[in-house]
Amino acid sequence: MNRQIHGTVSSSKPIALIPLSDSNSEPASGSEIRVYTRKRKLKQEPLEIPPGKGINAHKQLCGLPYDIQDFAYKKNNGSPSSNMNSRWQNVSEARQATLQRHSTNADENSEPIPNDLYIEIFLRLPVKSIATCRCVSKLWASLLGLPYFTELYFTRSSARPRILFTCRKDSELCFFSTPQPLNPDESSSLLAASYHMKIPFNDNYNIISPIGGLVFLRYGHIFEGRKTPELLSVIWNPSTRQSLALPKPNTRKRICLQSYFGYDPTEKQYKVLSMSVEGGIYKEHQVLTLGTEKLSWRMIECCIPHINGFKGICINGVLYYPAMADICSGMRMIVCFHVRSEKFSFIKILEPFIRLLCPTATLISYNGKLASLVWNYHKGKGFEMWVLGDPGKNEWSKHIYGLPPLWQNVLAKDMLMFAGVTGTNEVVLSLRYPSDSLSQPFYVLYYNLERKTIRRVEIQGMKPTNGCRNYIFLDYVEDVKLIQAF
Repeated sequence: MNRQIHGTVSSSKPIALIPLSDSNSEPASGSEIRVYTRKRKLKQEPLEIPPGKGINAHKQLCGLPYDIQDFAYKKNNGSPSSNMNSRWQNVSEARQATLQRHSTNADENSEPIPNDLYIEIFLRLPVKSIATCRCVSKLWASLLGLPYFTELYFTRSSARPRILFTCRKDSELCFFSTPQPLNPDESSSLLAASYHMKIPFNDNYNIISPIGGLVFLRYGHIFEGRKTPELLSVIWNPSTRQSLALPKPNTRKRICLQSYFGYDPTEKQYKVLSMSVEGGIYKEHQVLTLGTEKLSWRMIECCIPHINGFKGICINGVLYYPAMADICSGMRMIVCFHVRSEKFSFIKILEPFIRLLCPTATLISYNGKLASLVWNYHKGKGFEMWVLGDPGKNEWSKHIYGLPPLWQNVLAKDMLMFAGVTGTNEVVLSLRYPSDSLSQPFYVLYYNLERKTIRRVEIQGMKPTNGCRNYIFLDYVEDVKLIQAF
């Protein structure tokens, strides 16, 4: 290829030229010629491309700067508009081939990340990050849905339980949680609440005691096109914000229903117990098992009619709730529903244990045993704890705890409610109807049963509505299992 360039050199200063002479002559001593030049635009001719080379010739120019490539190609192959797409197509193909070659070499020199390593990384992530990772790829979504991973994540979460808060704000139920203190000596006086979800409702609501990472709710909801609310029974997972609506129980007519939530640790099954209320007596006892192919209610038998059951608790596969045999006799009892066998048994409460089922009593789990916490407003302004020893022998032990003088005034002024006892033997209490004043922070109290001391922990990030009841549940476990897997 030949390049022809025409023009003169430009300069604003004179250039000294020494005249050339032949080989036999010598330059004249002291001779000098001064030449003045003027500027002139360079004129550049295109590269001469052999005919018939076309695109192949242009490919040979790829090592040159782009302006030279483009200039030479356009002059010999037509106008820019007619050949621009073809030019960039060739460049794109060349670059794509280069990337594929480098990618192939990288794949040959690297090993894929083992699934076990993926799972070990996922186990260290918080719940919200797990939800984000499900959307990254099908591989990640499948790994995060494996029963092996969800069970292992649940097991590790169980070692660091949380406290679940439910508060009402207008026509919504809001769910928050905070870490549950594992060491009273290292506990902070300030905790930040993590927001989980909110549920709209249009009528009364009832929150059944959560089990693990699931919450059983019954609330009214007005569907589109209707004016009156319909009562719904829904299982919610606050960690994944998923829900499972339960079918209506098989009742002969529209009557009041009472429901409870239980778990069998042996078979790892969640079950819902529902009873219709007719004439003040529980009838039509039905059970629904989660995780079955088709959710359906089954009728079961109950040997002793009973009434007036309220908040219950499930401990080691047995669902406990207080009741009365009938209105006339007034005999109090604790109903024991064995979740696995779906059989009923009863613990009669006679004197001097009647007090453990008074209206202000709260059934709790204390070191794996059934217990009852009862306020004692008259004797030292404290509370009593009744612990069930042998259910067959109906043996109860009574423990009395007094509040420090400073907190006795708080008890007299505010209505405190029991949330339960932590694994570190601390009773958790909170205001039943907290204030929404900005000057009064929301807090919970921890009473140490061994030291008989009390401390206050402020909860930031949540604020209940004034006059609305606040619910607190202990031992909440973050569960990443999708709701359809239960």
